[in-house]
Amino acid sequence: MSSKSPRRAGRPARGGRPRTETNLQRRPSGSREERRSFLVLCEGKTEKLYFTGMRARRGPQLAVDAPDCDHVGLVWEAARRRTGEYDEVWCVLDTELSDGLVSRLLDAARRADVRLALSSPCFEFWLILHLDDHTRPFQSAKEAKQRLNALLPGWSEAGTRYPDFAAGVRSACDRARRLQPDDGERPRNPSSTAWRLVEKIIGSPP
Repeated sequence: MSSKSPRRAGRPARGGRPRTETNLQRRPSGSREERRSFLVLCEGKTEKLYFTGMRARRGPQLAVDAPDCDHVGLVWEAARRRTGEYDEVWCVLDTELSDGLVSRLLDAARRADVRLALSSPCFEFWLILHLDDHTRPFQSAKEAKQRLNALLPGWSEAGTRYPDFAAGVRSACDRARRLQPDDGERPRNPSSTAWRLVEKIIGSPP
C-alpha cells in the first residue's frame, strides 16, 4: 500500500462532554462516577458505522472517526489526537494478511502509545463472528466480505448497521478469544482483536 501523509484533522468534537480532568479530583466521595471516553479511529466506513452504532446513552462516550490516512498514518493520527480528554485511544485496522504491515503497525503503536484492534484479513471477519463460528483461513479480504454477504444477504460496507450484529456481540467476543488463545499481539488468519475494545465498551461479562 502506498504511503501517504495523514490528513490534518481538527480536534474531535467533545459532544457536550464537560472538561473534567481536574474536576474529578475535587468531587466529593459518593458522587456519580464520570463516564469513560474512547476515541476510536477507523480505517474505513464499515468500522466507522459499526462503532458509531454502538453509541448509547449509558456506557462510555465514543468519539468515532475515519481519517483519510494509510494504515500506519492512522496510528500517528491517533497519537496526535491522544489528549487528556480521552481515557483510551484505539485504532481499528485490517492486516491485509501482510506480516510486514503488522510489524509496522505494532511498532508504531508502541511508540505512539495507542491501542490496536486488528482483524485478519479484515474487519468484516469480526462481523462474521457475530453470525458464525468461522475458523477457516481466508485467502483475501474479498473472500471474507463474500462470506459475510452470504451470512447476511444484502449487507454492504456503506450499509453496515450495528443492530444487525448486536445480538451476536457476546458470541463474537468468545469466538475471537478462542481463535487466539495465547493473547498474542500478532494476529492469526483468521482472527480479530476487536473484542478487546468492544468488551470495554459494552462491559466485560461477569
